[in-house]
Amino acid sequence: MTDLKLLDGAMGSEFIRRGEILPPHTWSADVNLTNPALLYDIYQEYVAAGVDYLTTNTFRTTPRAYQKTGLSYEEAHKVAQISMHNAVKMTRKASNDSIKILGSIAPLEDCYSPNLFPGEDLATKEFSVITEWLAGEKIDIFLLETMNNILETKTCLDVVAKYKLPIWVSFNLSDSNHIQSGEKLKEAIQMTENFPIDCILLNCNPLNRTLGALETLASYCSGKWGIYPNLGVGEPSPDGIIKNYHSDAEFLDLIKNAVGLGVTVIGGCCGSSPRHIELLKNLIS
Repeated sequence: MTDLKLLDGAMGSEFIRRGEILPPHTWSADVNLTNPALLYDIYQEYVAAGVDYLTTNTFRTTPRAYQKTGLSYEEAHKVAQISMHNAVKMTRKASNDSIKILGSIAPLEDCYSPNLFPGEDLATKEFSVITEWLAGEKIDIFLLETMNNILETKTCLDVVAKYKLPIWVSFNLSDSNHIQSGEKLKEAIQMTENFPIDCILLNCNPLNRTLGALETLASYCSGKWGIYPNLGVGEPSPDGIIKNYHSDAEFLDLIKNAVGLGVTVIGGCCGSSPRHIELLKNLIS
């Protein structure tokens, strides 16, 4: 298991656990502007836990999200770029030479609502802005995460593929065989074969849903694949508030099943903490 690589864990649910109130629309990105020191502290804890990768807190640092707070188009672009800069700055400040920085890009609308995808033309323009900013911040890898439909994922890939950076893609599921749009997971994986993808992952899915999808990942991913599941019991909460958690044993059992099928990258999503990542590090060791 020493060949396994370790992702970090959640940010949003960690902010909530530590007393932050996350606003609508910008959600965890708000902390980039209001309390970047907290962001840095949590990253430091993930580094101490032994991660190989840190993920930028840029899930909602988009002009689209900031416009929803009432800002004008110009103001939203300015604030979104500052928020993204702060996020990457804190990631890099906590990092070291052995850790790679994953630049997070999410669906433009709610990750559990694929029907809200704004269409190829708008998405191409908006993803172009986001990827240009991230590339300018000199991240190491583009991470398209919680992707929920094939067309939006492809649209984003068409944009990020223009840069000479590694690309990871992570999908969010409606059940173990389908992504949120209802399209088959295997078809989503097959679509990525048209691009230079370094790793396929699943994230923010409940443990049992992730478990049921492992065989598909193992069968259809020709290269590296990974998982970073949601530790909340039941469906993920849109506001990130988790009332009931799976046990450490249940989490580790899922990871062990994935290891048996050849997983190469592991971590945690909502509900996970530096303590959970340390558990994974101990498992690897």
